[in-house]
Amino acid sequence: MKLHKDYYGYYYPNQSQRAALAGLLVVLFPAFFPNLFGPLGRASPSFFSEWNAPKARHLHLLNPALLSQSSVEQQSKLWSPLPNQGWKHCLEEPKSLSLTPKGSTGYIQVFLDGGLNQQKMGICDAVAVAKILNATLVVPHLEVNPVWQDSSSFEEIFDLDHFIEVLRDEVSIVKDLPSEFSWSTREYYATGIRITRIKTAPVHASSDWYLENVLPILQRYGVAAISPFSHRLTFENLPKNIQRLRCKVNFKALAFVPHIRELGETLVNRLRYPPNRNQDAASDSQDGTNQIEKQGAGKFVVLHLRFDKDMAAHSACDFGGGKAEKLALAKYRQVIWQGRVLKSQFTDEELRNQGRCPLTPEEIGLLLAALGFNNSTRLYLASHKVYGGEARISTLRRLFPLMEDKKSLASAEERAKVEGKASLLAAVDYYVSMQSDIFISASPGNMHNALVSHRAYMNLKTIRPSMSLLGKLFVNKSMEWSEFQHAVLDGHKSRQGQIRLRKEKQSIYTYPAPDCMCQA
Repeated sequence: MKLHKDYYGYYYPNQSQRAALAGLLVVLFPAFFPNLFGPLGRASPSFFSEWNAPKARHLHLLNPALLSQSSVEQQSKLWSPLPNQGWKHCLEEPKSLSLTPKGSTGYIQVFLDGGLNQQKMGICDAVAVAKILNATLVVPHLEVNPVWQDSSSFEEIFDLDHFIEVLRDEVSIVKDLPSEFSWSTREYYATGIRITRIKTAPVHASSDWYLENVLPILQRYGVAAISPFSHRLTFENLPKNIQRLRCKVNFKALAFVPHIRELGETLVNRLRYPPNRNQDAASDSQDGTNQIEKQGAGKFVVLHLRFDKDMAAHSACDFGGGKAEKLALAKYRQVIWQGRVLKSQFTDEELRNQGRCPLTPEEIGLLLAALGFNNSTRLYLASHKVYGGEARISTLRRLFPLMEDKKSLASAEERAKVEGKASLLAAVDYYVSMQSDIFISASPGNMHNALVSHRAYMNLKTIRPSMSLLGKLFVNKSMEWSEFQHAVLDGHKSRQGQIRLRKEKQSIYTYPAPDCMCQA
């Protein structure tokens, strides 16, 4: 490489050589600093995402959105609760007492992986399988999450005594195996092939499969351990009482431990009644602006902002970070998925038109503004660290300066029991989300599905973004704000918590009607 000498006698590369060196640095950087691209990158922003965070990409919409005003009537409609939709809770009470451990067919163990909401689904299925087999369920074992490294046990997340009591007349549940089965542990099954471990359960297995394959092991050995178990029970052709038992576990038996509920309630109270609100109210005049703000007074919306590095990398979409970001995400895809997730065959515009790109914080902020939320809206951010960090959230914060999260609402001392534990933090967010006036999730996922289902069951307003519509709107760089807002409002009229009946093969944990609900 030929170097040039400057006025002071120092040698330096020319512009094209500097570009080549920069490109070489980008390629070689992962080799020297692999941790920036490894699995732990899921839990914190990468070097590139922080260093090269993009500026706002939709300025033609952002600037008018910052100035947008909504009427009192619009605000009243926005914050009004859902009307009665003609459905009620429908969880049948058992007609007979469950079997005692002495009279059951044996003990069922399950080992559950995934995050909080995947584990919740597994727990519901485990109770249902125990009922199908007339077996005694050992409190499910929650695996250490390989991504978040959270080792929280069942009783550290859920109120175990409440769980057992609610299901007392449905299924026999024990905290531990009796001494004669003390050998049946997670470690025992991890060290070899064991006759009492069932690891061939198909995804969405039928009740007959369990009766034919698990029941004989229970009858012969007295214990059966099923692992893996996630998504191992069908949603079809099950007796009505088994389906409703799953609903009962999901909506009644799985309550969080008291300290999670207490912290959640603290956050809810501070969102509804911020310290300076009474002072502001005392100085309010009766002009139109304050009348608009009063429509949302004491109310708050929860935004589950699912925009992590996994999602960004997996989507293969362009998020405005330039070549450095594209290379970093490509390297991350290779490290995490070992070539199983490749660069998409579609262009970024095609992916967006198909609704396959996750919404960025900027885009979800524009959606909220178009729906009628404004800078006086109290917004609670439920999420893990966002890919790109604070720089990526800055536009959302400009639109909603009253945005809060766990750290801004609670002290380090108040958060001490949950800090650093992903499942407990997610449980707090879940609790707050269930107490909110409106819930909106930026992208589908287990948390989204769980809350959409639970809030539908409780008839609470829940906005489901239309990814395909929004993808098309954001691609159109010439669209004016009024046109964008009209399209958003029109496209989300029927996406605000209206009951959707579960169709064949769809999950009971996303669509609670008609399995968990009856028409009034």
